[in-house]
Amino acid sequence: MTQNEFNPDKLLEEGRWEEALKCWAHSLPANRLGSQLVALLHEAVPTSLHPLLSEMNQQFSQYDNARRWRIFEQAQSQDLNSPTGALALSLFWANGSMSPDDLPPVYPEPQLSSRMLECALVMLAVELGETPVEGARHLIQRCLTKEAS
Repeated sequence: MTQNEFNPDKLLEEGRWEEALKCWAHSLPANRLGSQLVALLHEAVPTSLHPLLSEMNQQFSQYDNARRWRIFEQAQSQDLNSPTGALALSLFWANGSMSPDDLPPVYPEPQLSSRMLECALVMLAVELGETPVEGARHLIQRCLTKEAS
């Protein structure tokens, strides 16, 4: 399913907001979705998190292992149980080993990054609306609007 084919309204009307978010997430390349979420988070989080979001945006555009580790370290010093933290962890798990360079590589399960990206979506949707359905609708609409402009 591509974004042009994605229509969340039916799922949202049925209260199936998590499924709508999951379908939307799968309709986009992870890098594009990640960049959209970074832009949205940039508007919603304290300015102290903006340097982390800038690094995340760069990482979604072009992979750099040193930057990937900086993102992980910055996110650990913040709150991994937040949309920003979950997105950072998803980005960290997307490529490369989870172990430092001086140890044998340990790679995450292939689906772990996409699952954490979905967690970030769920957390953000819950924060954006009075109900999760409203939040999911708001999140999807804002990202679709950003992409169209």
